[in-house]
Amino acid sequence: MELVIDIGNTRVKAALFINNGIHKVLRHEEAGKDLYDDVKRFKINSIIVSSVRKQNAEQISLWESVAPTIWLDHKTPLPIKNDYQTPETLGRDRIAAVVGGRFLFPQGPVLCIDAGTCITYDVLTEANVYVGGNISPGIHLRYRAMDEFTDALPLVAEVEVNSLFGKSTHDSMSTGVITGMSAEIDGMVMRYEEAFPGIQTIICGGDARYFVNHVKKKIFANQNLVLLGLHKILLFNERSLT
Repeated sequence: MELVIDIGNTRVKAALFINNGIHKVLRHEEAGKDLYDDVKRFKINSIIVSSVRKQNAEQISLWESVAPTIWLDHKTPLPIKNDYQTPETLGRDRIAAVVGGRFLFPQGPVLCIDAGTCITYDVLTEANVYVGGNISPGIHLRYRAMDEFTDALPLVAEVEVNSLFGKSTHDSMSTGVITGMSAEIDGMVMRYEEAFPGIQTIICGGDARYFVNHVKKKIFANQNLVLLGLHKILLFNERSLT
């Protein structure tokens, strides 16, 4: 059994894999004792951790005491070629997403969209080369920006979109953000389709559900995309753990 841990900006998502399939998905605020208590009854043979946060010594010691552990970074061998000019600055979740995308679509180019704190677009070519992508603010960053950089606009906490336009300030902000981001996604997908004919598009992330039914382009949703990619990277490096 393998354990993969994805530590994002706002939450931690982990999964236990058996025979290349997900046995159980776990969600926590931190990758510490609570997550450890959830998995300690399982026999774990290897672990991979992807984090956008700086890890403390206690967490590192905790997981390395459970099983041989890979801490994903820009030096970790990958089953794809990374053509990013600054690989040390590349989000680990972004590279894991495109590896997961290749697992779901073994042939042809793949566009992976991750709708979380930020919304990211990442492309893997048909020749298995990661060429880069785009980053823009996510839903709640846009809400915060309107609140913090204006005097009159409130902070919108929830996401509600019931029509094309709003009839109150609150609704206008919600529709502006969601319909605007949906148009952004459609536009980005269209450009990538022109640049990479036959490209398949996958969306994941905590906010993906707000866009699946709003965008016009054909998009596949898979909330476990990053976890799948991390597992493939872990298997690719298994020999180095023995």
